[in-house]
Amino acid sequence: MQAYQVAAYMGADFIEPDLVPTKDGYLLINHDANLNDTSNVSELPEFQHLKTTLTYSTFAGKVTETGWFAQNFTLEQVKKLDAKQRIPKRPQSLNVFKKITIEEALDWVITENQKRTAINKPLLGAYIELKNPEYFNSAGFPVEDMLLKVLKQKGISDIKGASAKCPVVLQCFELQSLKYLSTQTDLPLTFLMKSVLNYDINEYKDAVNALGPNFAFIFGQNGASSGFVEEAHELELAVHPWVVRDDFINSEAEVESYYMKLNYEQLDGVFTEFPDSAYHFFNLY
Repeated sequence: MQAYQVAAYMGADFIEPDLVPTKDGYLLINHDANLNDTSNVSELPEFQHLKTTLTYSTFAGKVTETGWFAQNFTLEQVKKLDAKQRIPKRPQSLNVFKKITIEEALDWVITENQKRTAINKPLLGAYIELKNPEYFNSAGFPVEDMLLKVLKQKGISDIKGASAKCPVVLQCFELQSLKYLSTQTDLPLTFLMKSVLNYDINEYKDAVNALGPNFAFIFGQNGASSGFVEEAHELELAVHPWVVRDDFINSEAEVESYYMKLNYEQLDGVFTEFPDSAYHFFNLY
């Protein structure tokens, strides 16, 4: 929660929660199904019996991992964990906060937006990703319906309600999940793209509202513009690429140069882990 609060203060337009289910049916905000890289679960003796090896389907095919998986934990158990910065090169001194559910995040956003409405400030939104829905559905967790139920409870399960309380965009790497969601809600949908091989952009124009490619789609191997953005815009698809990480760029000057390149592409938005930089440079140029 604290990270979302800081991001909003820095100028982010949306928070971006990734969702996986818990054993007792809550949608937990966590980057992956595996809790190992994002919590201190491996350090807690009381949860060692929950360590397991799991093979599950992802958009890129089946993967096998060993660790502690959210679906085997109740929310009460998850709340005993400390969240952890998953990228080792980043500061680890703030690994003291707790995991939260999508309900908790949305409650905070909606409350924040009540304050914003009172001072005529743009609303903060939630750009929500469902992780591995094909697998979780097969494991007995209908994550699309679970999410839609939460959104309905908050009064933001359609564009009308969301526009008044908390703008919502739903995203996923699995197109079939988004196609199902399109039959249940009119909220905007974004198809996330990772592989630049063997894709047909025309396949997406009637299924989703936006594309979320990685930057290999935007810039070719020589760093030049690929024309992907123009192609998507011709089909009336917005483009929101992922992810900008300032600390993976060599120098401050190169960070500025990179944002200039992004601005030139006429993108409709970007996923970034440094919202203060994005706010600064996109407003500067």
